[in-house]
Amino acid sequence: MVLAATNRPLELDETLLRRLPEAFEIGMPDRKEKAEILKVALKRERDIFELCKKATYFPIREILEEEGNGRPCRVPRPLSQLDLEKGLDWIRRKFLLRRRRRKLQQVSIVG
Repeated sequence: MVLAATNRPLELDETLLRRLPEAFEIGMPDRKEKAEILKVALKRERDIFELCKKATYFPIREILEEEGNGRPCRVPRPLSQLDLEKGLDWIRRKFLLRRRRRKLQQVSIVG
């Protein structure tokens, strides 16, 4: 069985549509379903907390850089989607570095 999903059904290629003859529309989740999705996401609450914490540092760093360049302090700008994406990228790199260190430690112990 092959299952495919898209949020852009009108952009699907005709060849793909021929190979997947059945189509089911699944609507947007209601308030209760959204709460359930959030509960699942929050099972990894620590990761979400770390991401938000990391994202809040970016506007603060901008203020510190401005002050370092002799510009007066201003109010931090609001967080943006880009801040969250940069925070997520930082967390991913940190995770990859940890994984590499563990592998190196395993190699040095074995080797």
